[in-house]
Amino acid sequence: MGCCDNGTCSTTTVPAIGRAYTVSGMTCGSCATRVTAAARAVPGVTGASVDLATATLTVAGTATQADIVAAVAAAGYTAHP
Repeated sequence: MGCCDNGTCSTTTVPAIGRAYTVSGMTCGSCATRVTAAARAVPGVTGASVDLATATLTVAGTATQADIVAAVAAAGYTAHP
């Protein structure tokens, strides 16, 4: 059964689950906390976490890649999808 099978259609946005970004410039746990907070502050982000050992930021939600990259840059780091 599809979204329109019952005669009504919805335009829900499907969240992007687990988009990963490589982050440059993190050297400690405080850096990871700043990057996580910056990502979580972006409208549309439903979750964010950083693995400092792999320098990876994982983000869930509907925010655009450009918004995530810009937020990380504003926090003083560089993120690449």
